[in-house]
Amino acid sequence: MTTKAPALLIGIGNRLRGDDGAGYRLAQILARRPPPGLQVLARQQLTPELAEPLAAASRVLFVDAVLGGSGHGAELALMPVEPAVAAPPCSHRLTPAQLLGLSQGLYGRCPPAWQLLIPGHGWPISDQLSAATAAACRGALPLLRRWSQADA
Repeated sequence: MTTKAPALLIGIGNRLRGDDGAGYRLAQILARRPPPGLQVLARQQLTPELAEPLAAASRVLFVDAVLGGSGHGAELALMPVEPAVAAPPCSHRLTPAQLLGLSQGLYGRCPPAWQLLIPGHGWPISDQLSAATAAACRGALPLLRRWSQADA
């Protein structure tokens, strides 16, 4: 009997820099009661160590905040992410595309991947989200749950 690899959701952000913590917070919420078949990780940044769990996943979703979110449209949408070719590893910060490329290079596999960018309005030193970003996070939760169940 073969078990299906879990989907992977990686929430990214610094919880102490205002809206930058949106992806991290969404991952924490989902991790409290993860849907079946979903592994959830909350990280301050993407690092090379994430290439291994990424290679083992059936698919991956990166959730992060983007500053100046109003310019990215009002609707939250999943956008495909393609691996970066020959991504140079950097221990300080990798992009989702670089991490996918690293997974491909190290493990010979990278799963289908998407990202969800949450509109952010400021990165002040604060553990609070702005009202607009908090509302966007509430709106993102149903989308994340639907994504997690797409292949379940």
